Amino acid sequence: MEEDRRSAPGGRVVVLTVVALLVVAVCCGLGVWQWQRGNVVISEPPARQPVVPVGQVVDAGATGADRVLSSDEVGHRVEVAGTFDPAVDLLVPGRALDGVVGSWALGVVVLADGSGVPVVRGWVPPGQSAPALPAGPVDLTGVVQPPESSDIAPSTDALPPGRTWIVSAADLVNRVDYPVANAYVTDAAPPAGLRAVPPADPGQATRRLDLRNLAYAAQWWVFALFAVVVWFRAVRDERREAGQDDPGPQGEPGAGPVSDGGRDMSGAR
Repeated sequence: MEEDRRSAPGGRVVVLTVVALLVVAVCCGLGVWQWQRGNVVISEPPARQPVVPVGQVVDAGATGADRVLSSDEVGHRVEVAGTFDPAVDLLVPGRALDGVVGSWALGVVVLADGSGVPVVRGWVPPGQSAPALPAGPVDLTGVVQPPESSDIAPSTDALPPGRTWIVSAADLVNRVDYPVANAYVTDAAPPAGLRAVPPADPGQATRRLDLRNLAYAAQWWVFALFAVVVWFRAVRDERREAGQDDPGPQGEPGAGPVSDGGRDMSGAR
């Protein structure tokens, strides 16, 4: 019985330790799960988001050619409603599609506010001319793309009238007398004689922090820390109780020097 009494506290400590480890593991795991959910919340890429009027993404009337598109705007599907400017009917040579080098047909749609949005109408095979610009109002759907830099131009040679090396507001503002958006739209459904140009940049999914999930993660980690504190105190109490129950030198718990009528007999011979 004495051996069972001595081993009981040690057994309880083992049980407490196992339970504490399980609680800490579960709390830490749930905390990591909430952290992963809250640290990066991925929204739909712009190309899969609903179509919106182009003015909600590209505002040429307010900012003109100096505006820089954000990552959320590049690749967004938009509706362009207006009229093609008959004075801007351009070809952009040196553009490949399915391994064949042809040209892009480029125009500018003038919106209701008087600003212009460059539109790549489609791809033209080599040796062919682009269909004429449509007369009257148009309503097309396309994908917003960032302006091109002069660095991508295949040549610095001057081109004949009606051609340009790049699609950029910096070039187009010299051809028109109204503000032009510092972006362009690729027509998703070009007319006969043209092939759709795939967007070079479909846009990226956006990421942001979700503070609610991060708070949940912190709570789970606090619970894990609390479990460690409870385990430590429980083990400490078990050891204290075990020390008090240890038999003394006379074989009884807590036995010490035996007294006789108040006299200390510990030194009696």
